[in-house]
Amino acid sequence: MNIEEKLVADATAVMNTVKDLQAASALLGWDQETYMPDGAAEARAEQLATLDTLAHQKLTGNATAEIVEKIRPALNGGTTRTERLMKLFVREYDKASKLPERLVHETSKATALAQESWKKARGASDFKIFRDDLKKLLDLKSEAAECYGYAENKYDALLDLFEPGMSVSHLKPVFSNLAKGTRELLAMVEPVKDRADDSVLYTKFDKNQQLAFAQQISKAIGFNFETGRVDLSAHPFCTSFAPTDVRLTTRVFEDDLRSCLFGLIHETGHGMYEQGFAKELTRTFAADGASMGIHESQSLFWENVIARSEEFWEWGLPILKTYFPEQLGNMTPLDFYKAINTVSPSLIRIEADETTYNMHIILRFELEEALINGTLSVDDVPAAWNDKMQAFLGITPPSDAKGCLQDIHWSFGGFGYFPSYTLGKLYAATLRKCLLRDMPESPDNIRTGNFAPILEWLRTNIHQHGKTMTPDELIRNISGSSLTEQDFLEYAMAKAKRVYDL
Repeated sequence: MNIEEKLVADATAVMNTVKDLQAASALLGWDQETYMPDGAAEARAEQLATLDTLAHQKLTGNATAEIVEKIRPALNGGTTRTERLMKLFVREYDKASKLPERLVHETSKATALAQESWKKARGASDFKIFRDDLKKLLDLKSEAAECYGYAENKYDALLDLFEPGMSVSHLKPVFSNLAKGTRELLAMVEPVKDRADDSVLYTKFDKNQQLAFAQQISKAIGFNFETGRVDLSAHPFCTSFAPTDVRLTTRVFEDDLRSCLFGLIHETGHGMYEQGFAKELTRTFAADGASMGIHESQSLFWENVIARSEEFWEWGLPILKTYFPEQLGNMTPLDFYKAINTVSPSLIRIEADETTYNMHIILRFELEEALINGTLSVDDVPAAWNDKMQAFLGITPPSDAKGCLQDIHWSFGGFGYFPSYTLGKLYAATLRKCLLRDMPESPDNIRTGNFAPILEWLRTNIHQHGKTMTPDELIRNISGSSLTEQDFLEYAMAKAKRVYDL
């Protein structure tokens, strides 16, 4: 590829402006979830819609179109970082230019309003409060899918936004094998489930102490608090306005030690990815995760592979006991390891164990595909959700709040997002296998709290590349093969055998 320096500079200038507008929009979104007064929702919706519309106008305007059409003929498979960046620039333009400005504005405003109605609906445990906003968003996202275009399944057009190159036809067999393996593991654990006791996690733990410990762990594993911060929100998340300004949130429950701790470790994994992009990618479209699945692999790698390992608590439990000596004084690292790794079907996705978590995602994937393709009506969502929970996990939610209203994702129009969580688990298990291959001393590093070599390995293999490489390229470069559920099933089975003395 031979692109004039001026064209690269012109394309970069467009990306800089668009990313700045998107960062401003993200900052307003972060404020909406943390400090914004309840009465500001309507005004905030208009502000977000304005910023998102301006970003869309800049990306799809005539001046940008001229730059793209001069670059396009030179796109011939180059693999330098600049060449990859230019390919990404053209891809983002092509996608954005398919959406009419009216649709972008309507969607931005609708999502801001829907997030507020979701909060109210969840608080009241009444799906009807959210129903009309959900229907509006589904109509808008269905229209967007038609604008993007698809070969086989309308849902593919939305899935591609979060996991480039992924399709329903590719996902279904992977998810089917994963569900089969999960059922086999659950059947193995069921007769011996009393061998692991997690009751200690649900005694009383001071909220401030929980948050202090969680932040200590976040810093220890590598989150840079000079370029990031932590706040509280109804639903934990990570957002970034630049690699030098990354915001994490978590939530704290007095009677559940897991939520704040593992929620913040999860978001820390996201945050360290955002802090690790190569500096030259700042304010470009490549200053982002390769996909949401790869992004989730980073959070789940730290939350599960590292922080739910036995080695981690050989280091971490003595520290945790300084915060909660009364509750944890008699615990051994193995006791605590077993407590945080019990396998049992549960109602809430973000509090599910590693293994049954995937069933929550497969449920949402199936519902979303049906909603987008019009084979499931919005009015039938609560019943369909409950039926699948019973079929997949043997549990029927007692309320909408603990059923179809438990996640925020639909309120911001994130249809196609949920599969990323399980893809992240599969990628994380493959990364674990490759880390142990490349750095067999990693378990000993974890035992001593030496996380820097592991973070550096991720920086080299994943973080620095940002979005200049596809998910499949990254995983193939590291492992030599493409996406597979097998690494995760082997990892989960080995852990269950250790937890339940099998």
